[in-house]
Amino acid sequence: MTPPPLPGHLTPCYGAPLFQTGEAMSKRILVASLTVVLASCGENLATSNEGDLAHGLVDSSLTLTPAAAQQVLDLVNYPGTDLTVLTSEVELDATVASKLVAARNGVDGVTPSTDDALFTTIAAVRTTAGTAGLSRLATWAAAHPAPTAVTVKGLTLLGWEAESMVWGVNQATLAELDALVDSRAATSLFNHRPFTSVAQLATFAWVGATALNGLRGGALGWWTKAHGTSHSLAGRFDGAVFTETEAATALQIVNGATTAQLVAHHLTSTAAGKIVAARPFTSLAQVAALSGIGSATMNALLAYAQSGQWGASCVSAFSAAVTPHLSALLFLSESDRPFDVVSFAGAGTSVPTAASVMALVAAPAGSTAELRDLTATFANFEPASASADPGASAAVQAVFTAQLTDVVVVAVHPPPTSVDHSLVDVYVVGRTSCGDLVGLHTISVET
Repeated sequence: MTPPPLPGHLTPCYGAPLFQTGEAMSKRILVASLTVVLASCGENLATSNEGDLAHGLVDSSLTLTPAAAQQVLDLVNYPGTDLTVLTSEVELDATVASKLVAARNGVDGVTPSTDDALFTTIAAVRTTAGTAGLSRLATWAAAHPAPTAVTVKGLTLLGWEAESMVWGVNQATLAELDALVDSRAATSLFNHRPFTSVAQLATFAWVGATALNGLRGGALGWWTKAHGTSHSLAGRFDGAVFTETEAATALQIVNGATTAQLVAHHLTSTAAGKIVAARPFTSLAQVAALSGIGSATMNALLAYAQSGQWGASCVSAFSAAVTPHLSALLFLSESDRPFDVVSFAGAGTSVPTAASVMALVAAPAGSTAELRDLTATFANFEPASASADPGASAAVQAVFTAQLTDVVVVAVHPPPTSVDHSLVDVYVVGRTSCGDLVGLHTISVET
């Protein structure tokens, strides 16, 4: 039987003498010192005692460089490497392919999931696939590299996670992104897509390690959507029974909500802190397994998922309520100006002040801020034209009353030396029940 072909970086033996030069004796001494035990060439792959990835895989029949070894590990650990790929494309024996997939997928038989048992050494791959199987995997991996892990802004992402995050950001609605990251990061990503890498995502404003970790929380759902796989999230967790939709929403909540948002929806501060510290999660079972998390927490998460407040978020709910009226309004000053919606995720945990708002808007050095009267400010909301809806101002004020608390007006003055010193940024903002700060922004021209 003709042996299978091997890639260029693999050295076949097939019964050939181990060494065929005058250096045979010294090399035999070296082999003995490494305590490499050789069997027949058909299955004699022994791992160097000095490790796998650090030195490659070295023995009498086959040598993998560290880079080639990593390619094999990336291939067998990649969720897209399924039975079809392994048997039809890599051309592994069906039994070998099944063993690889079963070993990687863990008890639930699904990947990606929380019980995946990823291969960490080439020796483990060889044990499962055999020498011939490993050689075929190496050949295929060299020609078709699977996504490898990347580290961006200090956050290490598995290859499939990075791939899914890029796909998801390119496909998601603004509301979907806003549910995972700060609204400013969501808007920045939405306006600059498409992207080709996570590193590219991280080059834009507001997209730091926290935002990337939030996007990581959406990776599993995006993977499932992109690949059309069936991955049930539903189930009973500490007595709380979640449907598929409720579980998917709850998973977004635990991966994206601030501590303040969780506490506002009846989780204890201790439970909320543990969840925020341990994320991201890929299943609710992982959440329920946290020490100190029990039925009260899981039922609170269920109620939050059922409330409808997360899908749109408090910020989105405010924006949806006021935006239809803004085209009919202008802010009265020396030069009337329009309004736009502003939001600051997680910044509503305390009453806003002039100083805190000025910091949130990243005002230039030398700027000053002051509080202004709310009633007088609302009085300067005027119709944009003679035909504009006369009830627009009252409708917007009603939204503030219904959805926000601790509403303040903050006027931020540019530095005196600025060419725009007469343009005063006015923020009318209040706290949402989700723990965010949201409101309207306009410009008051004051000479």
